[in-house]
Amino acid sequence: MALSLSQCRKSEPIYSSSSVSFKPTPIVSTSIFPRALGIPDLPKDNPLTEEGVYLGRLLFYDKLLSANMTISCASCHLQKNAFAEPKKTSTGIFGLPVKRNASALFNMAYSRKFFWDGRQSRLANLVFEPIQAHNEMGLNLPELDDRLKKSELYQNWFKKAFNADPNIGQMSMAMEQFLLTLVSSNSRFDKAGPSLTGLSSSEKAGFTLFQTLTNLQGGQNQGADCFHCHGGILFQAQNPLAGGITNNGLDASFTDLGAGAITGNSTDNGTFKSPSLRNISLTGPYMHDGRFQSLNEVIDHYSDNIDFSSPNISPNLANHVSGPGGPPEQMRLTVTQKQDLLNFLQTLTDSTFISNPKYSNPF
Repeated sequence: MALSLSQCRKSEPIYSSSSVSFKPTPIVSTSIFPRALGIPDLPKDNPLTEEGVYLGRLLFYDKLLSANMTISCASCHLQKNAFAEPKKTSTGIFGLPVKRNASALFNMAYSRKFFWDGRQSRLANLVFEPIQAHNEMGLNLPELDDRLKKSELYQNWFKKAFNADPNIGQMSMAMEQFLLTLVSSNSRFDKAGPSLTGLSSSEKAGFTLFQTLTNLQGGQNQGADCFHCHGGILFQAQNPLAGGITNNGLDASFTDLGAGAITGNSTDNGTFKSPSLRNISLTGPYMHDGRFQSLNEVIDHYSDNIDFSSPNISPNLANHVSGPGGPPEQMRLTVTQKQDLLNFLQTLTDSTFISNPKYSNPF
């Protein structure tokens, strides 16, 4: 997709809802979503248009959406980090702490659940949460609606995108359109193709580990079994009912109940969304609470430090056994296996995504 719209100018004429009528420019899905990933199931009531996407991009980067006008969505979702943040947890207005790590934002058109606890299933609804949260952007919706209506910039662009005066309902639709177009699919792994052309022997070995079931034989592990929770071309779990919500054996008891706090079901306690591993080298720190600073620490966790006593632990982890009916065992990857796996994960970085001007700050 190549957006043909020029950057906004304060001198643009103001169009009232009763004057000029605009016909937004439709975007063909195949111009955004590559064949390798497939065409996602997009919202039927919010068709993508060039004007709608651009308006969403303006809003994503605009500090007008925070109570004291000091932060925007982009403050905690940086393009250079695949729209994640290189901090353990985020900081909102007035320096207030946020308890969870800022999730990366890409390929969301293919997701069924959003936030670490999976509490939202629609991006247009998601955007209202950080805007209103007292420790994030802290702005009430009536005040936001008033600010948008008074802005010459948004009087122009809401007219172009929706033939309407600024309003928070279509604000959320525009932001949804922009977020849906954040597509990452051009990593070294993607370019290598099925034959893994151009990847090193270590990277290829890491991919084999990634795709191979754990099988402890004579004390030596044969695979890392990553694909169960991070599989397919998206490198992310997609359960139609839960959207890839699972417990990965971090803790024996929980200070954050995750999805359990949303559903009220004890069987969901300690479960969180399994993120995509695309761009994983860019999106640390890792886990819902940002506890791991490096990918080496993440690999060490799955290899050597899974807490099998953790309530509701994923069966894919609890089934790592030494033999039929035996107790769960750590995978115990070798130093070489860990390095191979790390080298493979680094091939999932999409450098074109983090430098794509379509996604950059338009101001």
